[in-house]
Amino acid sequence: MDEQINLDLPWFTNIKYIMLKLGTEDGYHFNQNSDDVINSRLLADATPPQRFENQLKEHLTQAWKFTIDQSSRLSFYSKLKTSITWEPYLDHAQSFEDRKMSSRLRCSAHKLNIEVGRHSNIPRDERSCDFCAPVRRIIEDEEHLLSDCPVGESHRKRMTSLLQELHCNNELSLDSISIGKITPNSDENHTITEEQYSKHIQIVTRAIKCMYNMSLKCKKTGNKINT
Repeated sequence: MDEQINLDLPWFTNIKYIMLKLGTEDGYHFNQNSDDVINSRLLADATPPQRFENQLKEHLTQAWKFTIDQSSRLSFYSKLKTSITWEPYLDHAQSFEDRKMSSRLRCSAHKLNIEVGRHSNIPRDERSCDFCAPVRRIIEDEEHLLSDCPVGESHRKRMTSLLQELHCNNELSLDSISIGKITPNSDENHTITEEQYSKHIQIVTRAIKCMYNMSLKCKKTGNKINT
């Protein structure tokens, strides 16, 4: 280790910077302007690898949450994602297109008016749904598309029917957030098999893709809903 310290290699310098930036809980106080071997030696020994890893994870999590909270664009995403974890739908979606469309909708990388209007500097409350405008003014966002917009009604009904059949008509929560989360809600009174779990994800991701594609198709054809 002393040889590595003396060489002042980039990997050690970077780790040193990160550890000083995060701070340690071991009672060591480092002189950030000092590059002497003794100070670096203390730095190397101060934080056990596991604690260093935990500190990095905590720092990353806090930065991630702060970024989400500060972004109005990620308001839907913030309701779906509460921790930095791998999403099961990435493994279980039936096709690349199903997986891609679910990811795009969750991250607001789409062409709904809530996002298109943002790029055009249209006030948020004026980014109305093209299909509902003649009857009511409502923002065309992810939640509206998944749970309320008539453009996705047929696909929403089919999804609901397939899921009820899959779960033996057990009561299901299928609001926009539940659909956006994609995975089945945990219920101690309703255990499901791995096959059901995978099938649930496939049904929901396919429905999300179909609802979004129908929205795009109707926009291109003059807002005529033809399912």
